[in-house]
Amino acid sequence: MRLPKHLIAAGLVLLPALPAAAATFGELEAWCAPPDAGGRPRLCLGYVETFIQGLASTDPSLNDGLRACVPEGEDRAEVVRLLRAHARDDPSSRDRPGIVGLGQALQDRYPCR
Repeated sequence: MRLPKHLIAAGLVLLPALPAAAATFGELEAWCAPPDAGGRPRLCLGYVETFIQGLASTDPSLNDGLRACVPEGEDRAEVVRLLRAHARDDPSSRDRPGIVGLGQALQDRYPCR
């Protein structure tokens, strides 16, 4: 199935479970590093946005049953800071699926109510 480019560019298309399976938390951390340290900010934010949507879902197939609800207007730089701090504080998290590591990084700060 081919998806319209305008939907992909607008971020209106979610591919359930595909991004989670495609990226480890360690890869996400590397993409979210500063650009002068090899980071890829656009890729980072694309995954972060997709994972944030998955983490807010009540469908455990999208988030491995781990939920976090980041407010829509929350500064994504803060989300990335929490992501990087979690990777630093729990190096074993780097081997987990990206959505799981991000969920662990965010669940205390942004619980779903």
